[in-house]
Amino acid sequence: MPKISKNASVTLSLVCCGIGFLGLIAMAILLPAYLPKAHGAVYGESLPPLLVALAYVYLVPVAVADGFLVKLLLLIKGHQVFTDRVVSCLRTISWCCFIEAGLLCLGIVYFRLLPVLAFVAGFLGLVLRVVKNVIEEAVALKAENDFTI
Repeated sequence: MPKISKNASVTLSLVCCGIGFLGLIAMAILLPAYLPKAHGAVYGESLPPLLVALAYVYLVPVAVADGFLVKLLLLIKGHQVFTDRVVSCLRTISWCCFIEAGLLCLGIVYFRLLPVLAFVAGFLGLVLRVVKNVIEEAVALKAENDFTI
């Protein structure tokens, strides 16, 4: 598999985060037109207000996580990898995944696929939590080594 430079990889990741954010905006705009079809509502039948509100609430943790991904990538681009700010970004992103998993569980009544998506979001949150713990330990080791001369 071809390898690209670190700088190009971070830039590509930033572009993908931007595309993801534009996708979130498009979803928020198109949700009223798409949701009745996804729910199987017959023309003229109104959707439960809770379903519409929940659909918009689903977008919030994803948008927050995307913003913190951008912040994390900018820190990496600035060569600030083993810092408390990186750990904080990873912690926030993992909590966003856990919150999204919980929110997805609330919508099981409306969509049968949501338990699978909730599991995926929860597992991703767990993976990020492990990575956060590794980086946090690296930050502590770095700080200890900085004091030892």
